[in-house]
Amino acid sequence: MEKDSILSGAADNESEFPIGVFSQTAYLPRNHHHIEYEIFYLDDGRADFCIEGSHRNVFPGDIIFLEPGTDHYVKSILEGEEFHYHAIVFDVSALGKSNDLCRSMFESIKVRRFLSLSPALCNKIRLYISYKKDDVFGSDFMIKSLLFEIITYIIQTKQYEVISPLHSGQKHNVSAIDSAIVFIREHFKENITLDDILNITNYSKSHFSRLFKDSVGMNVTEYINKFRIEKSCLELIYTNKNITEIATENGFNNIQYFSRVFRQFMDCTPKQYQKKAKDVIIPSSIPDSIRR
Repeated sequence: MEKDSILSGAADNESEFPIGVFSQTAYLPRNHHHIEYEIFYLDDGRADFCIEGSHRNVFPGDIIFLEPGTDHYVKSILEGEEFHYHAIVFDVSALGKSNDLCRSMFESIKVRRFLSLSPALCNKIRLYISYKKDDVFGSDFMIKSLLFEIITYIIQTKQYEVISPLHSGQKHNVSAIDSAIVFIREHFKENITLDDILNITNYSKSHFSRLFKDSVGMNVTEYINKFRIEKSCLELIYTNKNITEIATENGFNNIQYFSRVFRQFMDCTPKQYQKKAKDVIIPSSIPDSIRR
């Protein structure tokens, strides 16, 4: 089975190109999720797309929009039957810095999961991803402009719903949670303590802990570990680093603790995850953010 992927940088911070593109005949066939958004476009064949336990047969022209944290996998409907897809995977920083109006607008809407795009846009997806594969000059610019075109089309055709604005009394609490999450994403490789986070929120430990769990659905330690594991998963697939290196570079000072936490979140050992993923996804280029 042919495996052909193009990846152009997952975002570790806003200075790196935060959009990746794929063109493949294979997809990770076990349940997983990303910390980025994904636009999946089936170009040829048919496939079984499982989203949060619900199965759907997808056919050429079908387009699926996945939000970060959405559990999913894709596999052939019949054994040996091939399919081909294109995917655009992007971090929200691709739409600008945190105070950018375009990014703020995008974060205020919920995009429909099953999308319809114009034939012209579908052709651009195929064309621009092929340009990226061939390393055509300006292809990164084309991919970024394509992402904005897709979002513009989604808005023009009303394939979204507006997320209800927060009550004014909640804004300060949400701002504190957002600040904490940004801090964690920027410092996850370091030895973060709850006191470090409290210093940027000006809340008491008990009050902030309660607010964080109510908002995020897990406590601070669980969130930090989850984010570190998701970053580790990328390195297990896309680098040749050993597991100890990956654990250490992603904030785990103890390999046994790393393995235990990894199993809690991923339902398998790091080695098992690496083997299954690399059997399917073989990148032709490694993201700059992962090389570092």
